[in-house]
Amino acid sequence: WLMTEPYAPTKRANRVADWIETKCLASGRALGADALFEAGKVHGYRSADVDLGLRTMARRSVAVGEAYPFRVAAGAAAREQASRSMWAALLLMGSEGPLRRSLDIAVAAAHLERITAAASRFLLGPDTNSVRFGWPSEDGRPVEFPDAVRWLAGLMKVPVGSSYRPPVNKDGGVDVVAWRPFPDGRSGFPVVLVQCTLERNYAHKAADVDRRVWSGWLRLDVDPITALAVPDVVAAGEDWNALATRTVVLDRIRLASLAPSVNEDDRLVPVAGWAEDQLEHLRSQI
Repeated sequence: WLMTEPYAPTKRANRVADWIETKCLASGRALGADALFEAGKVHGYRSADVDLGLRTMARRSVAVGEAYPFRVAAGAAAREQASRSMWAALLLMGSEGPLRRSLDIAVAAAHLERITAAASRFLLGPDTNSVRFGWPSEDGRPVEFPDAVRWLAGLMKVPVGSSYRPPVNKDGGVDVVAWRPFPDGRSGFPVVLVQCTLERNYAHKAADVDRRVWSGWLRLDVDPITALAVPDVVAAGEDWNALATRTVVLDRIRLASLAPSVNEDDRLVPVAGWAEDQLEHLRSQI
């Protein structure tokens, strides 16, 4: 089960692994393969599916490391404080999650942006800065778009571009901005413009951020990089290729491996609290 090649899950492998993870979080106890097989019959899962799900979880554990909140052996179990992990929050807001229909999408979207902003601070290495640009933002962003771009330019220490900034714009398709200045203080440093989405069909979102337009709003010497953040684990094949050929993919695997723990970033405390509330709601439905 050790990962010796790039992690490339199928849609079915993701679906079964997500189901086992959610089951472990909701039950709060270890679940053996036999118990999972019995529980999976309701969903049409066979023993081979359960084995696939467990193997997928084992590969996720290798890919994510300590931030993966489950143990996998002859079955699966949630680790201590698993419900407060960023993986759990992303899992519960995922497109196939059992709570998806009852979620307040605006609230969940804000939490996805918070996770992405925290993860983006490690995207470009040490001294990377990141900020939630999507409105509303607790990071101090002005409401009006022209003012917000000016505010962002001030944070990044770059000149404001000369291109027209439409007041009707909310965020220009960008929810999180990350950048890494160099000690010399000169221009030409890497910038990442991230869009976050909870949409089930997100392939079309890969090209939503226009880098050239943003290079006109902010006077950047080189075009910025774009990224798309989603709470799901993106499947291999067409799904992955449709995104990865056009933008940097920040799916659950990558976000969870980059994001700090709640203890390391106070801004993630409301995200963890939200995940625990959602989990209690899920338990009440079982």
